[in-house]
Amino acid sequence: MSAQLLKICLPALLLLSACAVKTGGLPGDPAHLKVEPKLFCPGDEVIVSWDVGNIPRDRSHCVVLGEDYTSDASCGSTTECPTDGSCIDGFCCPSSFPTGIAQSCPNHNGCYPPFELTVTADTLTLTPPVNNENEELAGSRTVMPTATTIFNGQVSFEGENYTMAGTTEMVQLTPPSTPVYEFPFVCTGANPGWLPLDLDEEFGWRERRYASDNVRVVNVRNTTGHTIQLRTNNPAVGPVTLEPGQSTDAFNGHPQGEWSASLSPSDPASLVPPRCGATDISDPWPDLQVEATLECANPEMD
Repeated sequence: MSAQLLKICLPALLLLSACAVKTGGLPGDPAHLKVEPKLFCPGDEVIVSWDVGNIPRDRSHCVVLGEDYTSDASCGSTTECPTDGSCIDGFCCPSSFPTGIAQSCPNHNGCYPPFELTVTADTLTLTPPVNNENEELAGSRTVMPTATTIFNGQVSFEGENYTMAGTTEMVQLTPPSTPVYEFPFVCTGANPGWLPLDLDEEFGWRERRYASDNVRVVNVRNTTGHTIQLRTNNPAVGPVTLEPGQSTDAFNGHPQGEWSASLSPSDPASLVPPRCGATDISDPWPDLQVEATLECANPEMD
């Protein structure tokens, strides 16, 4: 199905100075687009959400409130506000001002300027805006893709654009979906080790579900040329020792949480300890990785 447009005209916010491209969005970015879960099975719902709450306000945009509200709107009580207003969170807000996050009362940073948010998908049709999306800075849409789908978001104001992207991947049976989980070797201070992998966290913005409830791990194989120990933060699972190329069903089930790996004490590489310097590492241990094979609890694929 050709890409269709979801156009959300939101009368609020935005002061960006240039066009930028981000995948998802980092915590300090003015806008975020999140797609979850990252992995889904046919028939599963996917949630596409956006948050433009970091777009800065400006006093010049408070003119929409009327002349009485273009000056400092801070207050200690409603008696300090114009007769048609009330004191909310320390700032005067006119009682007639529309409700909705994007049209909230001014604060010491000012008010939100008008902006426009557009979200598109490359495999499905997104229906017109509903549920007050043209009032809120943050919102979401539940969709049901039939294939791996890329969502793109764009926030526009006064000719400037900020773009974002997010992808959800459909689990395949033939050939099977086989994501690789990597555990890079690092030195933290003077201590050598391997970075764990948190499947449910993205950029620290907020937690994201890695896989829908129907996604299942059915096999894990050590694709590192060394003997490793693999574990998760589930105390009932692991650690499991895996020779190079060896597989295990110990981690079968819904993929989630934190996974970690380390060299097995029986592997010869572990006998030579690395030396972690301020700028370099001598005799580093190898990066580790495993390959997971995925299926769906109730496959609906041809």
